[in-house]
Amino acid sequence: MENFKINNQAKLIRSFVNNNIDYINRVLQKKPLNGSKKYDEEYFDDLIKKAIDAYEVGNGFHEELKQKLSPLKLSILMLENQLNNPDGLSAAIINIQEAFEELENSVKHRFEDPKLIRFVKKVDVLYIEDNALERKTIDTFFKTKGIDIKSVETSDEALYLLNTLTPKIILADINLKTSKMNGDELCQMIKSKAEYKSIPIILISAVISKNEEGEIRSNTGADDIIIKPINKLADLEIIFKHLKQM
Repeated sequence: MENFKINNQAKLIRSFVNNNIDYINRVLQKKPLNGSKKYDEEYFDDLIKKAIDAYEVGNGFHEELKQKLSPLKLSILMLENQLNNPDGLSAAIINIQEAFEELENSVKHRFEDPKLIRFVKKVDVLYIEDNALERKTIDTFFKTKGIDIKSVETSDEALYLLNTLTPKIILADINLKTSKMNGDELCQMIKSKAEYKSIPIILISAVISKNEEGEIRSNTGADDIIIKPINKLADLEIIFKHLKQM
């Protein structure tokens, strides 16, 4: 406030709001900023991502964690005083359980729940395949078609990425030998979560018959199934059908 000669918080807030309204109008009208000669959409995307990253770093989680740890620590310290008091001991254990649950929920919300940045970072296809050659082949195929694809080997990598990006489609091999979770199990898990349920998932398999397709789709919630061997990549055209519907 001293640097910009602002005398009170109200003036600071007005200046901040006016500046941001002007900034938003420039974005909507695609006008250049900072002396640049053209509108650069990637520049704005980069600014937004940096702002969200800054929010992620400085959102007060450390303070929140301390607040959750405090009642847990207190309950544990008081536990010894209740050893000869069955009623008090029972109540202390309940307090510890509740404190643990509060702490667990905070950590889960911070590290497991989808982050705001997921809705900024988007990709056309998230592809999960443990065979490096097949992964490279399909990855190259889509990129030559102008499709933005992110390819990973394991279901764990896929789940981690879902915290930070939103794919339009998920393509997963059912038999993931290097993963703890197969593609059909991954599909079932993703479809069970409300925030991901609308993302189409297409499974790939070489070990199921046409007759088994319906059962797998019913059990997993998969939107489509591609049966190997993939005939000259023509079967992948189903991906384009889903992308057109987005």
